[in-house]
Amino acid sequence: MKFLLSLVVVSAFAVLFAVVDSQEAGWSAWTDKPGASCNDTCGACGRIEQIRTCEDPDPATNCQGESEQLARCNFDICLFPRHPCCEGTKKAIDLENKLFVCQETEE
Repeated sequence: MKFLLSLVVVSAFAVLFAVVDSQEAGWSAWTDKPGASCNDTCGACGRIEQIRTCEDPDPATNCQGESEQLARCNFDICLFPRHPCCEGTKKAIDLENKLFVCQETEE
Protein backbone atom coordinates (compact mmCIF):
# COMPACT_ATOMS: atom_id res chain seq x y z
CA MET A 1 0.00 0.00 0.00
CA LYS A 2 1.19 3.47 -0.71
CA PHE A 3 0.75 6.62 1.26
CA LEU A 4 -2.00 8.94 0.21
CA LEU A 5 -1.93 12.47 1.45
CA SER A 6 -4.40 15.12 0.41
CA LEU A 7 -5.06 18.59 1.58
CA VAL A 8 -8.55 19.99 1.47
CA VAL A 9 -9.46 23.57 2.30
CA VAL A 10 -12.95 23.90 3.75
CA SER A 11 -14.33 27.24 4.96
CA ALA A 12 -10.88 28.72 5.51
CA PHE A 13 -9.78 25.73 7.56
CA ALA A 14 -7.24 23.28 6.25
CA VAL A 15 -8.16 19.70 6.95
CA LEU A 16 -5.48 17.12 6.51
CA PHE A 17 -6.44 13.60 5.57
CA ALA A 18 -3.83 10.89 5.65
CA VAL A 19 -4.32 7.28 4.80
CA VAL A 20 -1.29 5.51 6.17
CA ASP A 21 0.16 2.13 5.44
CA SER A 22 -1.69 -0.48 7.50
CA GLN A 23 1.59 -1.81 8.85
CA GLU A 24 2.20 1.46 10.68
CA ALA A 25 -1.02 0.90 12.58
CA GLY A 26 0.24 -2.46 13.88
CA TRP A 27 -1.17 -4.73 11.15
CA SER A 28 0.74 -7.26 9.07
CA ALA A 29 0.48 -7.05 5.29
CA TRP A 30 -2.65 -8.52 3.67
CA THR A 31 -2.16 -12.15 2.56
CA ASP A 32 -4.48 -14.64 0.87
CA LYS A 33 -6.40 -16.70 3.40
CA PRO A 34 -5.04 -20.29 3.52
CA GLY A 35 -7.08 -22.46 1.18
CA ALA A 36 -8.74 -19.45 -0.51
CA SER A 37 -8.84 -19.16 -4.28
CA CYS A 38 -10.03 -16.54 -6.73
CA ASN A 39 -13.61 -17.12 -7.87
CA ASP A 40 -13.01 -15.93 -11.47
CA THR A 41 -10.29 -16.35 -14.07
CA CYS A 42 -9.77 -12.89 -15.59
CA GLY A 43 -10.68 -9.22 -15.80
CA ALA A 44 -10.22 -8.54 -12.07
CA CYS A 45 -13.79 -9.81 -11.77
CA GLY A 46 -13.02 -12.31 -9.05
CA ARG A 47 -12.54 -11.86 -5.35
CA ILE A 48 -10.30 -13.70 -2.92
CA GLU A 49 -10.43 -13.73 0.87
CA GLN A 50 -7.46 -12.06 2.53
CA ILE A 51 -6.41 -11.79 6.16
CA ARG A 52 -3.97 -9.78 8.24
CA THR A 53 -2.89 -10.10 11.86
CA CYS A 54 -2.34 -7.52 14.54
CA GLU A 55 1.36 -7.40 15.35
CA ASP A 56 1.12 -4.54 17.84
CA PRO A 57 1.81 -5.33 21.51
CA ASP A 58 -1.34 -3.39 22.44
CA PRO A 59 -4.00 -4.21 19.82
CA ALA A 60 -6.58 -2.05 21.58
CA THR A 61 -4.71 1.15 20.76
CA ASN A 62 -3.58 0.46 17.19
CA CYS A 63 -4.84 -2.26 14.82
CA GLN A 64 -8.08 -0.46 14.01
CA GLY A 65 -10.20 -1.87 11.19
CA GLU A 66 -10.99 -5.28 9.82
CA SER A 67 -8.74 -8.33 9.90
CA GLU A 68 -10.42 -9.90 6.82
CA GLN A 69 -11.30 -8.50 3.39
CA LEU A 70 -12.31 -9.52 -0.11
CA ALA A 71 -9.75 -8.34 -2.67
CA ARG A 72 -9.83 -8.31 -6.48
CA CYS A 73 -7.82 -11.04 -8.16
CA ASN A 74 -6.79 -12.35 -11.60
CA PHE A 75 -5.99 -9.07 -13.36
CA ASP A 76 -5.35 -10.67 -16.79
CA ILE A 77 -7.52 -9.34 -19.64
CA CYS A 78 -10.55 -11.54 -20.44
CA LEU A 79 -10.88 -12.90 -23.97
CA PHE A 80 -13.86 -12.43 -26.28
CA PRO A 81 -16.84 -12.82 -25.81
CA ARG A 82 -16.34 -11.47 -22.27
CA HIS A 83 -15.58 -7.79 -21.65
CA PRO A 84 -11.82 -7.34 -21.21
CA CYS A 85 -12.13 -5.89 -17.69
CA CYS A 86 -14.91 -5.89 -15.12
CA GLU A 87 -16.73 -2.92 -13.63
CA GLY A 88 -14.47 -0.74 -11.49
CA THR A 89 -11.40 -1.55 -13.58
CA LYS A 90 -9.87 -0.41 -16.86
CA LYS A 91 -7.33 -1.73 -19.35
CA ALA A 92 -3.75 -0.73 -18.62
CA ILE A 93 -0.32 -1.68 -19.89
CA ASP A 94 2.10 -3.65 -17.76
CA LEU A 95 5.32 -2.25 -19.23
CA GLU A 96 7.58 -4.63 -17.34
CA ASN A 97 5.88 -7.73 -18.76
CA LYS A 98 4.71 -6.06 -22.00
CA LEU A 99 1.06 -7.02 -21.78
CA PHE A 100 -2.39 -5.59 -21.13
CA VAL A 101 -3.91 -6.02 -17.69
CA CYS A 102 -6.94 -4.76 -15.80
CA GLN A 103 -6.29 -2.03 -13.25
CA GLU A 104 -8.62 -0.65 -10.59
CA THR A 105 -10.00 2.77 -11.41
CA GLU A 106 -9.61 5.62 -8.96
CA GLU A 107 -12.78 6.60 -7.20
